[in-house]
Amino acid sequence: MVTLALRVIGWTFHSQPYKRKSFHSSTEKTAHFEGSSNGALPDAKHTFWDSFDLFFNHRGCGWNWSDGLHVAPQTRPTSSTFSFLMVTLMSAIFHLLAFDTLHYAVQSFSPSTIGSLSGGSIFDPSMPPFLRYLRSSTICLFSGFVIYCAIQTIYDVLTILGIVIFRQQPIQWPPIFDAPWLSTSLSEFWSKRWHQIFRYNLGAKPLSLVVGRVGAVIGAFSISGLFHDMGMWGMGKGSEFQTVGGFFVMMGVGVVLEGMWKKTCGTRVDGWCGRLWTGVWVIGWAHMLIDAWSRRGLIGSVFFADSVRPSKYFIGFIY
Repeated sequence: MVTLALRVIGWTFHSQPYKRKSFHSSTEKTAHFEGSSNGALPDAKHTFWDSFDLFFNHRGCGWNWSDGLHVAPQTRPTSSTFSFLMVTLMSAIFHLLAFDTLHYAVQSFSPSTIGSLSGGSIFDPSMPPFLRYLRSSTICLFSGFVIYCAIQTIYDVLTILGIVIFRQQPIQWPPIFDAPWLSTSLSEFWSKRWHQIFRYNLGAKPLSLVVGRVGAVIGAFSISGLFHDMGMWGMGKGSEFQTVGGFFVMMGVGVVLEGMWKKTCGTRVDGWCGRLWTGVWVIGWAHMLIDAWSRRGLIGSVFFADSVRPSKYFIGFIY
C-alpha cells in the first residue's frame, strides 16, 4: 500500500500523461495495447481496465513511463495461450517445490532457533570462525534463492490469473527475473536481472537533485530498505533499519563504487571477476539482513502445515 501511495504521488507531479504504447521483448513480435481509441470496448470499460493496469502494473510494461525498463527475453511459447499457461503452471509448481525445500533446508540448520518463530541468530558462537561464517554464508545463499523462488511462484500464479480471468495476452506477462545468478556486476544485478517491481519510487529523484547520480542511487536503495524494514516491523517484533536497511544502502554504495571504477579505469566491472565481486558483496552484506530476519522469527514462518508440506513429500520420495 505504501508503494502504491508513493506511485500516486509520483503521478501527481508527472509532466506528461501516461499512454499505452507498443511493448515487446527482445525475442517477441511487437504487441499493441490500445486504449479507448480502438473502439473495441466502450470508453468506460477501457478507462477502468487502463486504470486497473496502471495501478498494479509495477514495471510499466506497455506504458510510456516504462522507458529504459529491461525486460528479459521471453522463453515461454506465446503463440499458443494454452501452451504458455501450461509452461507457466509447471514453473509455478517447480518454484513452489524449490521454495519450500530450500526454506526447509534453512530451517534445518537449527530448528529450535532459526527454524522457530522465537528466532535466533544465523551465527553459531560455538563454532570456529571459518565454519561459523561458512555456515552463515550458506544460510544467506539459500535464503536468497528462497526469496527468488517465492517471488517467481507468486508471479506465475498471477500470470495464470491475469490470462484466464482477465483475458490478458501472454506477451503482457514477460519474465520477472533474468537469471540473476549470471550477473557480472551489482549494477547489472539490481537494474536488469533482479525483479524491477520497486523500480519506480520516490527515493531516487529527490536526492538526485541534491547530489546527482550518487544521491539517486543511495536514495532508491534507501527507500527499498525502508520497505523491507516495514515488512519485518509488521510481524510485531520491532524494526531494525540499521541492518535491514543497511543491506540495501550498502548495495547502493557498491553500485557507486562500480561507477567510480569505470570512471577511473575506463572499463566497467564485468566478467568472472565481476561475478565474484557481485557474489561476495551481496552475500557478505546479506548477513545483516538475514540475521535480522532470523532473530525475529521470520525464517521460522509457517507457510504449509507439516502434514501437507511439499518438501517433506519430496524428501521422502528421494529417500
